[in-house]
Amino acid sequence: MKSKKFTIALSLVVILILGTVAGYIAYRKGFIQRIINKAEDITQVNAEIQEEVITTADGHKVLMDHPKGYMLSFPDHMNFDLSISPELIKVYDDHMTAFVTREWSPYVDRWEFIDDYFNNYYLNDYYIRENNITIRKNEKFQFNGADAMIVSLRRNTENTDCYNEYTYFYVFSKTADRAFFRVMFKYDDYETCIPVINEIINSFEEITLKGQNVFKNEYKPVPNSNWNEETRKFYEDITNHNSIKWGLFVDGSYTIDRNYQWFVDLEKKVDYNFDFALHYINLDWEFPVKEMQKFYDDGKITELTLQISNFNNDDLFGKNINFDVYDGLMDEEIRNFARGAKEFGHPFLFRLNNEMNSDWVNYSGVAALSDPEIFIEIWRKIYNIFDEEGVDNAIWIYNPNAEDCPPAHWNSYIAYFPGGEYVHMIGMTGYNTGTYYADVYNEKWRTFDEIYKEPYEKYMNVFSEFPFIITEFASSSVGGDKVQWINDMFESIKEYKNIKMALWWSSADYDMRKETYKHVARPYFLDETEETTAAFREGVKKYKKKKWFK
Repeated sequence: MKSKKFTIALSLVVILILGTVAGYIAYRKGFIQRIINKAEDITQVNAEIQEEVITTADGHKVLMDHPKGYMLSFPDHMNFDLSISPELIKVYDDHMTAFVTREWSPYVDRWEFIDDYFNNYYLNDYYIRENNITIRKNEKFQFNGADAMIVSLRRNTENTDCYNEYTYFYVFSKTADRAFFRVMFKYDDYETCIPVINEIINSFEEITLKGQNVFKNEYKPVPNSNWNEETRKFYEDITNHNSIKWGLFVDGSYTIDRNYQWFVDLEKKVDYNFDFALHYINLDWEFPVKEMQKFYDDGKITELTLQISNFNNDDLFGKNINFDVYDGLMDEEIRNFARGAKEFGHPFLFRLNNEMNSDWVNYSGVAALSDPEIFIEIWRKIYNIFDEEGVDNAIWIYNPNAEDCPPAHWNSYIAYFPGGEYVHMIGMTGYNTGTYYADVYNEKWRTFDEIYKEPYEKYMNVFSEFPFIITEFASSSVGGDKVQWINDMFESIKEYKNIKMALWWSSADYDMRKETYKHVARPYFLDETEETTAAFREGVKKYKKKKWFK
C-alpha cells in the first residue's frame, strides 16, 4: 500500500482535480436542463402496431419500424433484436452489427447537434491521434432529397476478437423538422462489408408514423451464487428492507488519516451514524482494503466507485484507457484489483463506470466510438475476472445518469445494460443543481420529485425487480431554499418504494470559468449552514438505524 504521506498528498490532488473536472461536468450537465422536457415528433400511439420484419422473395428481410417511421432492407440471414425497440433496434450476423434509431435534435440546426454531441469525439483530431483512429470517409451529401452523412473509421488495434471497423449513417427526416435517423454499423472487414452496408443504406425509406414500440424483456437480478454468507445476508437485508439506508460522501474522508475526521464530525452534527460511504478510485490504484476496513469497523458499508478514466476524467479527448481494457491489455491490473477485493472479504457495493450515458467521462459511450456495447463488454470482462479470482463479496450497481446526454435513443440508459446476471442493484444519480448557471443555459431549481420521478418511473418499467440506490445526490443553495428542499426530500422519498439506499454528496461543483477552482458554483455541503444541518438531522430521525454488523 502507498505510504501515509503519499496518500494524504494524493487525496489533496484528487480534491483539486475534482474541483476542475466538476466544472466541466457542470458545464455539460447544464445542456441537459434545457432539453429534459423535449417534445418528440411522434404523436400517434397504438401499442398493437409496433415493428415488423418481412421476408421478401429476393432474399432480404425488411424491417418496418412503424412507430419510428422508417424501413430498411437487410440480408435475410441476419438476426433482429427488438427487445428494446423503444430506444433502438439491433440487427446482426457473424460479421456485422447494425443499430438503428430515430433521433430528435433539441437544436434547430440538426447538423450542429450531431457534430457537437454525436461526432464530437471520433472526428476530433486530438482524439483520432491519441486513440490510433483512421478516418476512412467523412462526407455530407444529399440522399433522396434529404441531408445525409456517412462517417467510416477504423480503430487500429491488434485485438481481432472485436469489431474495429465502424460506419455511421445519418439522414434527416423529410417530414419532421428536427427528426433524423442514425444507423451505426460495426464489422470485421471493410472491403467485404462495405458493399453490404451500402446496399442497406440505399434501401432506407421514410414511412408513415403509427403505433408504439414497447420493451419486450423483463430484467431480473440474479444474486451471485458464490457470495459468501455475510454478503448474501446483506443483500437480502437491502432487498427486504422497507426503509431507507443513508450514506454520505465527504471529500478525502476515505484516506483513514486526519481527513476521516471530517466524516465523523459531520455525523456528530446530524446525530446519525451513516450506513454507508462513497469512495472513488481508478484502476491504476490498488484496492483500498485498509480504507474500507476502517469504514467496516465503524459499521459502514463502502460504495466503491471504480472509474476507468484518465485520472478523474481529465483529458477527455486524449488516450482512452477503456480501449486498453477492451483489448485485454489490462487484465492483470484488473486481476490484482479483484484479489484486493477478495482479501477485504466483507460486503461492498461496487459501482463501475457510473454515468456512462453522459459525455463528461472517459468511459462514456460518446468517448468510445458512440458504441454502448464497448461499455457492456468491459463490464462483463471485469465481472468475469472477479468470478475467476473468487471475489464473493461484491454487489454490482448499474448506475446511468438520470438524463441521457446526449439525449439520443442510441445513448439510452438501457442501451448500456449488461444483463440481469451481471447486475444486482440499479443506481440513480440526480442533483438539484440550483440556478448558478441560469444565465448560461437556463438552469432551474428542481425539487426532489422533479429530479427523480421521471427516471424512477422509467426504470420501474424494466427494472422493477431490482432494489434501487441513489448513489449520490444533493441540493445546491443557489436559487432557492435548501432547507425546504431537504424537508421536502424526506417527505417525497418515502413514495419511491424501490429506493432502499440514498447517499448525500457533501461537496461542491466549482466554476471552471474562474481563475481558481475555489469559486463554488454549486454548494452541495450538507452542513453548509446550521439550518441545513438541522433539517437533515430532523429528517433522518424518522429512519431507525439497523446495524448490519455485530
